[in-house]
Amino acid sequence: MSDIYKNEGEKAKEYQRFIDRKLRDYRKANPDGAGAFMNFWRQTKHKSAIPDKYKELLELALVLYARCVPCIYQHTELCLRAGATNEEILDASMQAVAMGGGIIYDYLAYVMEAIETFEKNNA
Repeated sequence: MSDIYKNEGEKAKEYQRFIDRKLRDYRKANPDGAGAFMNFWRQTKHKSAIPDKYKELLELALVLYARCVPCIYQHTELCLRAGATNEEILDASMQAVAMGGGIIYDYLAYVMEAIETFEKNNA
């Protein structure tokens, strides 16, 4: 794995920490609005007709389509933790490519890096 990809993963984690800090500030500044959203978001995480693994695969495809790099790393790891195989992750990722085209294809590099990092850290 080349250093450029290692740096991308580290940058994504640093960016996610920045987002987390600023969202904490936002929740303090707008507790009603943030609270309403968080309550809705929590409802989507409850047990439902869609098993957790498939919810995570759907979310990965959505964040790929949105081209959110820190989200791609986070949701790839969540897919793996939910029991998704590499093949399922790549299949879900290709659904995003099918809908979003070539620009999304380039973002598969982040999925591959996230899988490699997760496997290395959990070997």
